Amino acid sequence: MRVARPANKSALWRFGYNTSSIFRSVGLELYNVLIRSKIHQTSAEPQKAVVERSRWLALSRCAVHIIPALFSIVLVTLNLKHYYIGRSLQGLITNDDTNLALLQGAAKIQELLITASTGTILFDIIRSELMYGDGVPLGLVGAGFSFTGLSFFWSPDFLCSLRYKARLWKKAFLFVSIFVAGALALTVGPATAVLVIPRDQLWQAGGSPFYLQGKEDDIWPTIVTYDTNRDPSFCLSSTSPGSPRNASEFAVCPSGGYKSLASHYSAVNVSSFLDTGTTLPYVADLSVSRYSYEIRSPRPGVPTQITLGNIRKEGGAGESFLAQPHAASIMFQEKLTVDWWNAAHHEASNSPRNPARYHLYTDLSSSIETQIPSVGVTCTVAHKVATDTIVEIEFPTIPFRNRMTRKTAAKVPKYDPKALPVRFAWTPLDGVKYPGVTTGATISYPGNDSALVVGCSVAAGWLKAKVAHGLPLYKFVPFDIDFGSTRTISVEDSWLNVLTPVLNASGPTGDVVVSSIESIIWQSGLEPDAPLTDVAGATKAWNTNTFTGGGNQTTFLESLVASVFADGLSRTGSHKAYADTSLPPEHWSLWSYNRANDYNSTLLAGGRALKPPSGEDFTELRVNMTIKGYSYMSSGVTDYLSMAVMLFHLLIALAHTIFCLYRGTSSGCWDTITELLTLAQNSQPSTVPLRNTAAGIKKGSTFSKKARIRTVGLKAGAQRGHVELVYEDDRDDILHGGPQDAEMVPLKLNEHQRTLSVPEVQEPHHDQGVEAGRSRERATSDVSALSDSDDDCGNRATGGMHEDGDSYKLMAAANDEASISTLRPMGSQQVRVRSRSSDTVQLLLDNVGRSSAVQATGLVQVDVKYA
Repeated sequence: MRVARPANKSALWRFGYNTSSIFRSVGLELYNVLIRSKIHQTSAEPQKAVVERSRWLALSRCAVHIIPALFSIVLVTLNLKHYYIGRSLQGLITNDDTNLALLQGAAKIQELLITASTGTILFDIIRSELMYGDGVPLGLVGAGFSFTGLSFFWSPDFLCSLRYKARLWKKAFLFVSIFVAGALALTVGPATAVLVIPRDQLWQAGGSPFYLQGKEDDIWPTIVTYDTNRDPSFCLSSTSPGSPRNASEFAVCPSGGYKSLASHYSAVNVSSFLDTGTTLPYVADLSVSRYSYEIRSPRPGVPTQITLGNIRKEGGAGESFLAQPHAASIMFQEKLTVDWWNAAHHEASNSPRNPARYHLYTDLSSSIETQIPSVGVTCTVAHKVATDTIVEIEFPTIPFRNRMTRKTAAKVPKYDPKALPVRFAWTPLDGVKYPGVTTGATISYPGNDSALVVGCSVAAGWLKAKVAHGLPLYKFVPFDIDFGSTRTISVEDSWLNVLTPVLNASGPTGDVVVSSIESIIWQSGLEPDAPLTDVAGATKAWNTNTFTGGGNQTTFLESLVASVFADGLSRTGSHKAYADTSLPPEHWSLWSYNRANDYNSTLLAGGRALKPPSGEDFTELRVNMTIKGYSYMSSGVTDYLSMAVMLFHLLIALAHTIFCLYRGTSSGCWDTITELLTLAQNSQPSTVPLRNTAAGIKKGSTFSKKARIRTVGLKAGAQRGHVELVYEDDRDDILHGGPQDAEMVPLKLNEHQRTLSVPEVQEPHHDQGVEAGRSRERATSDVSALSDSDDDCGNRATGGMHEDGDSYKLMAAANDEASISTLRPMGSQQVRVRSRSSDTVQLLLDNVGRSSAVQATGLVQVDVKYA
């Protein structure tokens, strides 16, 4: 008997009725309990629906997927599209530690939501197998609760369940589903934390291309010369009478670093120059350099830069190597960095766009890819030679690590009291005898008729490298040097002359006219430890003295010569970075620095902020700006793996939702431990498969016993039954020792009906049909009819599905006729009948129009075949 839904229902009842399944799916069942307490004034539990064909309810039960899915989409989008926050986490709370703690809490909540979502899918799979399928092994009945624990997968519950018998594809699907759910539960925690919590990291914050005048061979020439028709004449000036300024006062001249080098080497203690403190901390972070120092240039002109490299230790193979940024390139880099800073503060606003937050950076740095000069210098040991005559002087050959030398004829100047004690001269070396060597240098300390002489070979080239500019030094530092990209350089005398111009200097006997490099050597304090009146003793002392840190006078000399040469090469063509050097230096402006429209926003966005020059040869380079701060940004394997976990859950959640909508039937029962325990408590004890298990399970075979959920307790002529958790051998147990005249059938829903009651046993020759009528009919876990007002969960039920090959066991009293019209098996079926006498038992098969009769005494089995 069915009772129509009462017409007069309160708004509170209707709201609770329509939304109860949503609240249950998202874990707010307490709300449903409170609502029902307003509706049902009795403390007794009402009858409940098990399954219902309703796509709305099927969709509402998938509501548990919505929040974690949306959160995952936001996280993946933020990390893929990138979002910059700033030096601190923004919000009402200004303390970063508190904000990070709150984000960790949010990550944990997302982990729990995804785990709950995955559990809902797993419950649905297990519940479907229990009600409609082959059944689920005992060890996996509670897998929806246990899959989150890693130990579950090596427990007997899981491993022993592998032995249960079922169709291969269903068995494989069940175990794969549980394993996938466990893998998600294991990985979703760290994956969520990686994506939810922003990291204090570097962020690419725009930049722009810029343009150097001339082609590559003009800017980084392999033959370095100085042409007075092409290069500025002021680099040829000296301190001779009538010259207001010397070449070293112009930053774009090869000798522009003279004053800085002289200051550096005069402050260095020769005997400990390789000891501690020779490498700047910022440089050490960028390169493997063991030796570095600053080079400051006259203003306006080349910005402060860092020279770095490694100095050979005494007796060591190889060379003393130094590299320095390319001056013309870093002029543009400096200008664009300043413009970016101004643009970032100009564009600052409350807009959530990334560029508008760039002014909140922690660190700011810029970088370019360019070519830089590298110089290697190796010198021989000191020798005693005659002065004022042509002598053979030894010079090292390449490769320097072989420590091979060859001799070249040169003239050593004699002692001059009006000159400095040290004399320096560039010595051209034959390219055939010294392949790969750029030039030679002779350093001598003349005595009366002989001199201490050291011969040095210089090998220079252009290398591809990056140059960085930023905190903490805000100096230009080369890094990522590609030593395999060397382009060997040769130089002409015209350039060597402007590299070491003649200057006025103070000597031991008063003012003298010397070259710039002689002045640097003299100011450094590098001289023999013995008087020059004893050249032989001075030569021996030079070769035997060793400094702390592993250097000696020869390696110190190598570093000094390399410094001067590298600094001069770095300024090659730097005058071309300016539009017109004929003007006073304070009026110089960068060449072709023409701003594009929307310069600020384009520069912050990394576009082409400067217009390319037209009608002239140019070489394009690019400045890339990098800032540091909290941000969401995928930058490593960990980030992409974390996003893969999020997207995988999103995929299976979407697939589950689509499947539920397609299937149209759903259930919300037995997804809590309490409900599962209650189902087991209300089921008949299983005395055959679960015998002696009340105090525990010791046999692995017990875990593989298949469990099903079936409707039992239908007696002949009775109107009531209920669902129970039964096992594969329980039906024989019921037949032999359980309550008599009871039927155990799977839940089933006719495909032409929206709702269905569980089949009932009726009198002979009466079809047990399903009442067709209202579209919201219900099937209950008790076989009696259910009023709409008694629907507690908002769940509308159906029965199970018949599986081909199942053996349904029917207990019927003797002389009774039992109708099984609601069962529609396919193929053939075996029916077991128990009879107390030899009376005939008639089996009416109304749905196929056939019947069978058997003369039975005791328990018999009837084979029934259906068309």
